[in-house]
Amino acid sequence: MPAPFIRDLCGYRVDQRIGIITDKPNTSDAGDTLSVELGTALFDKLGIPKDKAAPIGPGADMEIRVVEFLKALRPDLQIETSRSAKEFLQYAHLDVFPNFRKNFGDLRPALNDLTGRVLAADLGVAKSRIELDLQRLYASTDEQAVLFEDLVEQMPEESLLKIDISVAIRHAGIEHDELAIALSSKWSLRTDRAQDCVSQGNKLVAQRRGMMPHFGVITIEPRPSMLKILADGSGAIDYVYHLDLPTLTEMLDDVAERKPARWSPRETYGRIMRQARLRDFDRLVYEVMRVPSPDKVLPPGEA
Repeated sequence: MPAPFIRDLCGYRVDQRIGIITDKPNTSDAGDTLSVELGTALFDKLGIPKDKAAPIGPGADMEIRVVEFLKALRPDLQIETSRSAKEFLQYAHLDVFPNFRKNFGDLRPALNDLTGRVLAADLGVAKSRIELDLQRLYASTDEQAVLFEDLVEQMPEESLLKIDISVAIRHAGIEHDELAIALSSKWSLRTDRAQDCVSQGNKLVAQRRGMMPHFGVITIEPRPSMLKILADGSGAIDYVYHLDLPTLTEMLDDVAERKPARWSPRETYGRIMRQARLRDFDRLVYEVMRVPSPDKVLPPGEA
C-alpha cells in the first residue's frame, strides 16, 4: 500500500525568479540528469501533471502527513516530530552530564565573600580555628572546581540529531516515554543526507540503554544509487521505507527497457530488493501497528 498522500506532495519545481514551472521534479537533484529522468518517469507513473507546481516544503509536509496518518491508526501512542533522543527512556542518561554541567555552581566567589566577613568579625578565641576550617574548605572547593573543569574538558561531546518522526509508548508511572520506532524523514536523498541517517542509526545503537528502537528511513527517492547507501548492507538502519515502492519498481523496469543490457541502476535496485531492506509504506504501518499498547507500568528495574 503506497502512502495515500503521496500525490499531494509531488510536483515540478517553480523558478522563483520568473514564476515559471520547470521540468524538474521536486524529487530530483536539478544538476543530475539521471535524477531528473527517473524523477520525471516516476511522476508520469504516479499521474503527476507537468503543470503541477511543487509545494514549497515537501520534506516538512511529508513528516506532518506521516504523523497524521499514523496517529489516526494508533492514537494510544506518542507519535510526534522533532523530539530529542534524550527525551526517551533508552537515552535519558545522555542528559545527566549536560544537566550537571549546567547546574554545577562555582562556590569559590561565595566562599571568598564569607571568608572576608569572617576575618572582619570579632570571633574571640574561636577565630583561629574558624579561619583554619575556612582555609581547608577553600582548598577543597578549589580542588573540586579544578576537577570539574577537567571533567568538562575530557568528557566527549555526544551529539544526536533530533528524531524526525518518533513513535513512543507512554508508560504509567514512568517519567520518560519508551522509544519504539525512530524514523529519519528524507523527501529525497543526497550523499550527505544519507550519511546523516547512517550516523544517526549508529549513535542510536551505541548510546542506548535498554531495547534498541526500530530505526528506519522514509523517502520518495527514485535513484537506486542513493537508496543503496542506506539499504545495501548498512547495519545502522533496519529498513528504508519508500512512499510508493510498487510504482518505483514498475518505473525502473520500464526505463530499463530503453537502456543497454545490465543497466547499472536496475542491477543495483535488484540487489537491494533481494536483500529485502527496501520496503513499501505499508510495512511501516505494520511496524507501527504491532507496537505494544501502553497498558501497564514497566516492571521494576526497567524504568
